[in-house]
Amino acid sequence: MILPLVAAVAAEVAPADRAAILDAAHHAIARRIGKTPRLLVRTLGHQGEWVFLIATMQDKAGRPISYAGTPLASAEAEGMVSKDYVALFRRAGTGWRVVEEALGPTDVAWADWAEKHGAPKAIFG
Repeated sequence: MILPLVAAVAAEVAPADRAAILDAAHHAIARRIGKTPRLLVRTLGHQGEWVFLIATMQDKAGRPISYAGTPLASAEAEGMVSKDYVALFRRAGTGWRVVEEALGPTDVAWADWAEKHGAPKAIFG
């Protein structure tokens, strides 16, 4: 019984879906901080119509993003924000929409997302 679950989570995200997911993430980040960072994907859990993303935000040179000039600048100065972006996506027609996100989390902001949104718990592992 464990093997099918592992196989479902390990399923690759199709290249077109991956691009659409990252595009949705870039737009969501830009709306919040006015910058569009590069995303270094660390986790991309996928099952059915759900995707869970954990990525490190970088500048164009591949360095950790700076929040200078954004609403998170003072939080960065106080060490209260990370360089991570975490989001839960759900398929919407032919694209993907952000269901919930955490920009710069310093804790496990997504701990209740599976239960809260009815997403498969396996994608968060």
